[in-house]
Order: sequence, then C-alpha cells, then structure tokens
Amino acid sequence: MNMRGWRNERSVRTFDSTGRPVTITTGLTTNAQGHLTVGLAIDSQAETGPSATVPVAAGGRVISNLNLSFDDLAKKTRRRS
Repeated sequence: MNMRGWRNERSVRTFDSTGRPVTITTGLTTNAQGHLTVGLAIDSQAETGPSATVPVAAGGRVISNLNLSFDDLAKKTRRRS
C-alpha cells in the first residue's frame, strides 16, 4: 500500500473496475496554496495514482453522490452492501 504522508490517512483496499487491486486513501494534505484540505486518492499496487482535494463545501456532495450511487446499485441489484 502506498503511504502518501498525509495527516490522518485512512485507506480502504478494494478493486478497480478491471479487477486490479487498488487502495482508496483519504486524509488531510496541503493544496497548492499551502492550505490544509481534505485529499482523496486512488492508488494501484504498481503506482501512485492521482489525488484530488475536496473543498469543505463539496465534501457533503461527494458523500451524497456516493450514497446515491449505492442506492442506484441497490435498485438495479436489489441489494446494498
């Protein structure tokens, strides 16, 4: 697992859409202006992937969008995990 050196890193191991292992990491990092912000990244075992900063104003929307996607999945498959 790639450690990014972010503060309060939390990671979840899962698989990408092609079945390759990846790690989804969240934590606190600094943006280009040097301000502390929330970061989100998806890394493979082979390389460090891109990261994105999530502004506080958009954080709730990101969580909401994930929940909506899980709801969409539940409607299609009749399950939510």
